[in-house]
Amino acid sequence: MPRTLPLVRFPPNALVHRFGTPASAPRSSALLRFSQQGWTISPSPSSSSVPGTQGKKEGWAVVGDAEGRRLAVETLLSRHRIHPLSPSGLFPYVNHLLSSSISSTETDTSLPEDTFKPIRHLAFARPPSSGEFTDFTARYGALLDEDRITFRESLSSLHPPPSSDEVERVAKLMNILHLLDLPSVSLSSGQTRRARIAAALLTKPVLLILEDPMAGLDVGSREEVSRVLGELNDNGIRLVLVLRGKGADGMPDWVTDVVEVRGGEVWVGKKEEYDERHKEEQKQQARIEEVNEVAHESRVPEDGKALEPVVLLDGVSVSYGEGTRKVLNEVSWTIKPGEKWHLIGANGSGKTTLLSLILGHHPRSYSLPANTLKLFSKPRRSIPSPTLRRLIGHTSPEIFASFPRGMGLRAYDAIGSGYEGVFSRRDLNSDQKERVLYLLGYFKDLLVPPAPAYGKTGTEMTVEDLAKRQFSHFTPSQQGLLLFLRAIVGRPRLLILDEPSQGMDEVIWERCKRLLDEEWRSEQGREMAVIVVSHYEDEVPWKKGAGNVLQLAQGVATVL
Repeated sequence: MPRTLPLVRFPPNALVHRFGTPASAPRSSALLRFSQQGWTISPSPSSSSVPGTQGKKEGWAVVGDAEGRRLAVETLLSRHRIHPLSPSGLFPYVNHLLSSSISSTETDTSLPEDTFKPIRHLAFARPPSSGEFTDFTARYGALLDEDRITFRESLSSLHPPPSSDEVERVAKLMNILHLLDLPSVSLSSGQTRRARIAAALLTKPVLLILEDPMAGLDVGSREEVSRVLGELNDNGIRLVLVLRGKGADGMPDWVTDVVEVRGGEVWVGKKEEYDERHKEEQKQQARIEEVNEVAHESRVPEDGKALEPVVLLDGVSVSYGEGTRKVLNEVSWTIKPGEKWHLIGANGSGKTTLLSLILGHHPRSYSLPANTLKLFSKPRRSIPSPTLRRLIGHTSPEIFASFPRGMGLRAYDAIGSGYEGVFSRRDLNSDQKERVLYLLGYFKDLLVPPAPAYGKTGTEMTVEDLAKRQFSHFTPSQQGLLLFLRAIVGRPRLLILDEPSQGMDEVIWERCKRLLDEEWRSEQGREMAVIVVSHYEDEVPWKKGAGNVLQLAQGVATVL
């Protein structure tokens, strides 16, 4: 037995091909091309009781372009062929553990067949396997139903089921002990993020691949989760973080090594080397002209009368659990045409509930007094929901996860559905068709698939070709872009962007910000009011100081 068994070992100059590709295929055709260094991941220091197999202190991050990150994850999940492959395989340490597990099952037939799954992958932007739309607004009714399954109960479906002590330990570790007995559907996106990580930890993997685990978390939660993950990485579970590249500054302190994949070329090195490689690139980015400031003050018509507010909340309160859990406390907020608002607040501060009132999803929005909640100068309860959907453009991680992928919707259909805020095909008039094709053309170079996957090169594909391509055939990052275009296609009077760049490639989001700037400067879009929900300032699509900020803290709203 070798003195130290690596957890993962890519040999020098390794090539990654699709299964079925002949061994004689040229290097240039490979999906991924490693350097002379290869890639070796050691097991976590305390992950093994076998002498000589303890790992060393190291922490890994995978960065690069969206396609490269995806291929790196798929390769770690054994979905592609590696050439050459060392005799011990891609996972020497894992193979040893599996062999030990098989030996034990031969002498103890009482052990379940699925005793040991050493590699786990947790992606937070993955659509549901059913491919069908889920009505995520049902969460508000669930909060009033005492019979709904709690998060603690949902953990019992894990295999093998964790003990109550294990559940309590992991929940305490992830600081979600107070959420265990709440309905799972009632958790905010940030709370759900921590809950899913906790559930993954209960399966006790030796290699845990986490894609953007900090996205959707407020600053305090990011620091806390980063600390916990660092401790796990050094004490039993080797973590590989898959991050959207924002330089070494955005990486947890415990990350020591970086894998960068761009254009299929794989670079492996220390975090300090990675940071040095990108210093010049960061300087160039700093010199790029920032998104031009857009005036955020309300417009005054020629007759001198101020335009009516788009949103008016006056002392709105919302409580759950028969009034025992106050989520919004006397919130007042006025949004006028053309104003830009950044909504901030810690996870669980009430942002989701506040947005649900404005979107008209929350049952409470119908029962509030007429002068307490007005949308487009009318009481919410007097506006039919179909009308409201046409007036508001909306994109969020929940819409991304729930958008139908099993109905054969084309890119054209997906974007066009934004005119009525529905999730199915609708006939479009000539102006609407032209608008959809214009938006697709604006991003054509970022939407074309690789030639082998479609039979045409990017230069041969037309915008009409893209429009006919099925929504589900685009990459997750491109799907996020199409849903962003769906939100803005009708130039809505109110645009709500809830964590809009989550799961989207950085290059795509920068183009989206440029498009928004052009839209807001146009005659048709200058009265558009905008709400952006984000824990990251660089996700806000206007210059710092050019918009307003509303902060929610324990249900109390404050204009900063």
